[in-house]
Amino acid sequence: MRSAAPTPAVLPGRPRRRARSALAALLLVAPLAACGGGDEEAAPAASSTPPVTPSASPTPTPGPTPTEPVEVGARREITAPGAVLGVGDAAVIEMHNGFDPAGPAYSEAQVTSRFVGVTVADPADLAGVDLDTPIDPAAETVYYVRTQHTLEWARGLSLVSVSPPHVRAWDVDGAGASDLLVFGVFPACQSGRFAEHTPGETVEACDIVVLPSAQTLGYVGVPENPQLTRDAHEQYEVQPVLWQVPAAG
Repeated sequence: MRSAAPTPAVLPGRPRRRARSALAALLLVAPLAACGGGDEEAAPAASSTPPVTPSASPTPTPGPTPTEPVEVGARREITAPGAVLGVGDAAVIEMHNGFDPAGPAYSEAQVTSRFVGVTVADPADLAGVDLDTPIDPAAETVYYVRTQHTLEWARGLSLVSVSPPHVRAWDVDGAGASDLLVFGVFPACQSGRFAEHTPGETVEACDIVVLPSAQTLGYVGVPENPQLTRDAHEQYEVQPVLWQVPAAG
C-alpha cells in the first residue's frame, strides 16, 4: 500500500531517553557481592592442600587484519525515500556505518525490512527500569514497534557492526516521537542481531517509542534511507521510508 508521504515536522525526533533495566544493574552488582559475604572477623579455614600453580597459557596469535573489504550477497534497488507503505510491505533499506569509507570500522549493507506491528506497552514492564526522565503514564504512552529484517548485501573490512536499522516513529501530523533506549535485558521488547552475516539471515527487532497521550501514533520508519557516504561536517537531509500505522479500533 502506498500513499502520499507526510513531511515529518521533526527529524529525527524528540531527544532520546536512556534507561538501564533493573536486571542489568543486578548482574553488575552480583559479582561484587559474591566476592564478600560472611563474618569479616572470622579467620579463613586451614587447608592441607598445597596451592596449585597454574600453567602458563599460550598467547593466542592474532589473525591477520584484512586489507580488502569483504562483500557478501548482491545489491538491490533501494525503496524510494519518502515512500509510505503498509503493515507487512517490504522496503529495501541501505545503511552505512561510520563516516570514513577507508576506515577499518566502516561497513555498508542492505536489508529488506517489514513493519510487523505495534503494541502499547504495559506500564508494569517499565517498573524495574531506571529512567533518566520517568514516564508519566497519565500523560505519555509507550509503544513497542516490531519489525523484521533480512540481510541482502553487506560490504566492509569487518561485518560485525552490521545490524538491523533503528526504527523511529511520528504522530499522524508528522511530529517525532521520543526514543526510549534500554540498556541491558528487557524481555518485553528485544531485538535480534545478525550473527552469521550471510544473505538471507532474518532477525526480529523491537524499538521503543514514547508519545504524549494526546497524540496518535501515525507512522514508523527508517530515516537513514538512503544513508549516503558523507563526512562528519557535511550537511545532509533525509526522507524516511515510512510505514503507516493502522488506526486503533
